[in-house]
Amino acid sequence: MTGPAADRRSRWELWARPRVLVAAVAVVIVLTTGLIAAYSVLLDRMSDQVEQAQARSANLANADRETLILLQAVTQLDADSDPDEIDLHRGVSGRQILVSIASFDDGDPEVRELQDVRARLAAFSWARLVETRGRDESLRRAGMALVAGCEERINVLRSAQEKQFYRVTTASLAANQRGQLALATLVTLVLGSGVAGITVVLRRSRSDVEQAFAALKVEVAERRVAEEALRASEGRFRSLVQRASDLTIVTDDQGVVTYVSPAVETLVGYRPDELLGAPLLVHVEPEERADVATAITLLAEQPGLLRTVELQLRSREGRVRSVEAVCQNMVDDPDVRGLVWNGRDVTERRALESELTHRAHHDPLTGLPNRALLLRRLDETLTASENARTLVGVAVVDLDGFKNGNETLGHPAGDELLRVAAQRLLGCVREGDLAARLGGDEFALMLSGVDRAHAAAVARRMVEALHEPFTVGGHQLTVGASIGVAHGAFDGTADDLMRDADIAMYVAKRTGKGRVSVFEPDMRIRASHRTRLQQELARAVERGEIDVAYQPIIHLESGRPVMLEALARWRRPGQPPVPADVFIALAEESGAINKIGPEVLRQACHATQGWRHLPGYEDLSIAVNVSVHQILAGQLVDHVVEVLRESRLPPGRLSLEITESAALGDSDRVAAEFRQLQAMGVRIAVDDFGAGYSSLGLLLSLDVDTLKIDRSLLDFDTTRRGSLVTAIAELGHTLGLKVVAEGVETPSHLNRAREACCDAVQGFHLSRPLEVGAVARFLTTWAGGTDGRGVAGVDAGAGAGLARP
Repeated sequence: MTGPAADRRSRWELWARPRVLVAAVAVVIVLTTGLIAAYSVLLDRMSDQVEQAQARSANLANADRETLILLQAVTQLDADSDPDEIDLHRGVSGRQILVSIASFDDGDPEVRELQDVRARLAAFSWARLVETRGRDESLRRAGMALVAGCEERINVLRSAQEKQFYRVTTASLAANQRGQLALATLVTLVLGSGVAGITVVLRRSRSDVEQAFAALKVEVAERRVAEEALRASEGRFRSLVQRASDLTIVTDDQGVVTYVSPAVETLVGYRPDELLGAPLLVHVEPEERADVATAITLLAEQPGLLRTVELQLRSREGRVRSVEAVCQNMVDDPDVRGLVWNGRDVTERRALESELTHRAHHDPLTGLPNRALLLRRLDETLTASENARTLVGVAVVDLDGFKNGNETLGHPAGDELLRVAAQRLLGCVREGDLAARLGGDEFALMLSGVDRAHAAAVARRMVEALHEPFTVGGHQLTVGASIGVAHGAFDGTADDLMRDADIAMYVAKRTGKGRVSVFEPDMRIRASHRTRLQQELARAVERGEIDVAYQPIIHLESGRPVMLEALARWRRPGQPPVPADVFIALAEESGAINKIGPEVLRQACHATQGWRHLPGYEDLSIAVNVSVHQILAGQLVDHVVEVLRESRLPPGRLSLEITESAALGDSDRVAAEFRQLQAMGVRIAVDDFGAGYSSLGLLLSLDVDTLKIDRSLLDFDTTRRGSLVTAIAELGHTLGLKVVAEGVETPSHLNRAREACCDAVQGFHLSRPLEVGAVARFLTTWAGGTDGRGVAGVDAGAGAGLARP
């Protein structure tokens, strides 16, 4: 084409080509700049995510640590613990949980989980736990279980955040490398386009070259700014990884170390370059190497596999550090090409867990295993084989007299006695046996490889060892031991075997203490019957099943009834009566005596006040037996005052009786209570005197008013040197006491009481115990005779001296 048209086209091309080229270069520059800016924003965002994940993980780790410390404080709580320590650790733990909650966004599931943990901790009865100083074992164990559960939930959240941190870190590294490759490609493209543009422009006008050069300068300047921003972001990320306290190791698929972070020097004392090129297993404890090698093999075989492994690494100084590592196979990632191990030092955590586990299964005072560990070992032995079952025995040991020594010498001396007793028990068993403390003054032993006879022989050696005097607190103290033995020859679980030994031990205590009782199957039946009776007896007062029978006491000189003795009766509808000596012993064991005693006192005083209105019985008195358990409960005086006020019975018409053996158990406490009652005008009598110690010191210390001679002495009658009844009556009169002979059942008994100059008598020969409705008739029809005829009464099924509340 020639002419004007061709000329116009040439001019158009000269004008358009450089401008199109410049526009294309500008577009590329803009795109490159935008990509660089977006990449920089992405790196900043990923760095923020890394920081956020690390902060959350650190906060949860702090909360987890403080919760563990709280758990340790609860586990160690005892009478010597600082009462403020629990509140301090609970407050610190709560604040760490709040800090952890604040690090998450509202609506995150972690927030709900932590809030629930905090609410559960806040709802627990901490004040009561601190107040009891750990003496309430069930409350302390509930606190330990609650704190342990909360710690486990926090630890799960912490592990999840650590894994999130490792994922974000790995993703950031990969994105950084891919971004650099993409930027290098774009820069090369831009530079190529720029060179091409310059070449084209140089063929055109100088002004076009200057424009292209100016555009290139702008591009280079913008690229420099973008690269500086990128380097700053990369430096920030690199500093974050390099300064992290967590350990990062990269190995090949054979376990050879190719990279290790600087944290390794703080952890095990080796510089990173000292570990490069060496197998990771070299620094793992020998007993753990097989497990770690297996983990490496599994990881190498499955790309992308994520696994948690605990490494036991030996430091340069020879100490072993526990590292919990999250491992991932990233061999297929061209930027990593290895197995990545991200680990955290958990040495202190494992040590604390080990200590807590030990404390949870051992008695802190004696160091012996506790009931939980004993039951676990016993269950393992019983389930091991049928032969092992027939060769295992359990002995439950209860120290006799420990309570008195503990109260007399103080709790520190009592603790020392328990520690010495534990050592003596250990000296009676062999290797393979297990001695445990069940609580209080009760121990148990698991004896392996023994038959019934051998187990009983070991138990007798323990009785002898524990009967030897103890030197505690500068004093010598003698205690005994009652031991129950059960053998695995009987079918049942570990709990069943322990229960059977416990039943046998209580049989040993009831039959004299300081002895060994071997379990027999019928003991379980009797124990079940006793338990059922105790449960029914606990509700007997509320059900109105406790009645009172009355046995007259006859004054020998006047021949008239001057007093009645109140005798408790338990009437169960539709069932035979329970002998008084049986249910009173059960009541004292179970504590029901503290309900039955006041009820008998109330009925007796109200009834006696009514009978005092009968002609000739204005001075009628009532004798009520009291248990030493009522006295030690500290409420006897209040009960007496209240009943006397309600019944309007004069205090001088009430006599309280206590057996000689019961009074000797804690004579100081008994004497203190009786002095208050005597100051009110109430009279005091010692019952069953002569059946036990016949203690003159007791009569002097209690300053009693009446001495009641035990029925057994009337049968014993006389010795070569004279009558025992006469001797005791003379002793009583010498001390200014009234003397009553109990158990007068025959005319000869009555004659002996007269010969001994007793003041009064009571017994079946004169009258059996009377129902309340028969007393008034007895009193009004009494003929005034003690001439041997006797008077018929109501047969209540027990004699005098057996029915005492």
